[in-house]
Amino acid sequence: MKKKTLLTISFIEGGAVMVCELVGAKLLAPYFGTSVTVWAAVLGLTLGGLTTGYFFGGLLSRKYGKNLNLLFNILIIAGVLMILMPFIAVKVMTFTMSWDLELGSIISLIVFMVPPLICMGMVSPVIINLLTSDIEGAGNNAGNVYAISTVGGILATFLMGFYLIPQFGLKMPSIVIGIVMILPSILYSITNNRSKSLIIFTILVLSTLVGFTEPIIYNNQYKVLYQSEGILGQLKVVDHPSYEINESNKIGRALIVNNTLQTYVDVEHDFEYSLWNWAHYMPTVASIYPEGSKVLLLGLGGGTLVKQLTRLGMDVSVVEIDQRIKEVSLKYFDLDIHTKIIIDDARHFINNDTQQYDIIIYDTFLSESVPEHLLTKEGFQNTHNLLKDGGMILTNFYGAIEGYDGRAARSVLKTFRNSDFKTKILATPGLESSRNLIFIASKKDLLFNNTRFESINFSEIENLDYLMLPLDNLDMNGIEVLTDDKPKLSKLYNKIANQWKVNYN
Repeated sequence: MKKKTLLTISFIEGGAVMVCELVGAKLLAPYFGTSVTVWAAVLGLTLGGLTTGYFFGGLLSRKYGKNLNLLFNILIIAGVLMILMPFIAVKVMTFTMSWDLELGSIISLIVFMVPPLICMGMVSPVIINLLTSDIEGAGNNAGNVYAISTVGGILATFLMGFYLIPQFGLKMPSIVIGIVMILPSILYSITNNRSKSLIIFTILVLSTLVGFTEPIIYNNQYKVLYQSEGILGQLKVVDHPSYEINESNKIGRALIVNNTLQTYVDVEHDFEYSLWNWAHYMPTVASIYPEGSKVLLLGLGGGTLVKQLTRLGMDVSVVEIDQRIKEVSLKYFDLDIHTKIIIDDARHFINNDTQQYDIIIYDTFLSESVPEHLLTKEGFQNTHNLLKDGGMILTNFYGAIEGYDGRAARSVLKTFRNSDFKTKILATPGLESSRNLIFIASKKDLLFNNTRFESINFSEIENLDYLMLPLDNLDMNGIEVLTDDKPKLSKLYNKIANQWKVNYN
């Protein structure tokens, strides 16, 4: 076989590796989240799968010599496994999602992602062996193969991240790249009049049919209005009863990111009011400011908070990283089309904005994770510069403040204080595991005994002082200030975030 053909196969294999890794991570997200623990598992097992493939590829090359059939058989197996990966993943993670985060994610990846990666890892040693006729050329051939494979990986990464996953989701790219890997084997067999081509084609067709005919079954109480896979995660809009969320059990409309509820609003009242208890408190805190106050909201969700602040007569600008969420909030949650929404990373926007605000709100949960690059001393200093003298920052966070699970919240508190903010913490009612904390950081002391927010589903709160946590006796020993060069927050909240994820799933 010609050298160019073999190098082309190497290019395809490199791209397939990155497709497999990215799809694997995104498949994992709805069940195990997007924390640094999950990404560590994905990256570690990607390298482990490739390493295993390199090893066995070398052994098989030595055993079978320059054997084209070996290469094409490996490509067939890799392609079929790639086609089936999204469907195997769902079956596996439905079983493992209640396991410990580390164990569940690792076992799941070993089952659905590692096998195709092992096959892909075997391709390069086999190609190098086919290209090499003397020992002097071994190094050059190895360098060419790995360089071209890496270029394929780079291009596939950009293409997947910027276009294919947002546009087509996860299943389609897996199926397409699987077919592309099998095609060289089909063409080779047809060209050489081998009957194997019919067998290969049958395997390809059956594998694809399995993929496309996989049934999606939902509980009949859950009406799925929208579903999308993207580089930022899986997005769903679902109408369902508010069991365990609201005492009335009325129908709510949910925005769900990676199988974690982000917004839940009252369908009966045209999506204007939240059915979540905690969502009543953020606008109540903000209501101590007068009409016309300028608000910067980081994180859009379904737009409930935008509507609440607008009813208070405030001028709201929103920064949202996911274009899909903007489109969903407009179409399914009846958000005003005139709402000022900027598609950008919140930290990037803060670093470059020059306007002044009365209130800046961090409502930036992405699935079960809080982006840790936002809650650092450097980030707070930039936000400090955007606040007016009497302004405040509100930050939504996990409910634990005491003990081991509360280390993350105490670190955020210490970071606020270290950034020259006077800081209070409001705790919504309930157990630490199910409540929310709202950090209130301001340049000056504020009073909270004159609120004015009203909602159909909850009683008006006239004085928030009784909800403020006593902070003087918190154990701050060993608690560090969060900084850009020491991103520790996700490790600190890992346990409580995982428990939150398991409860929702």
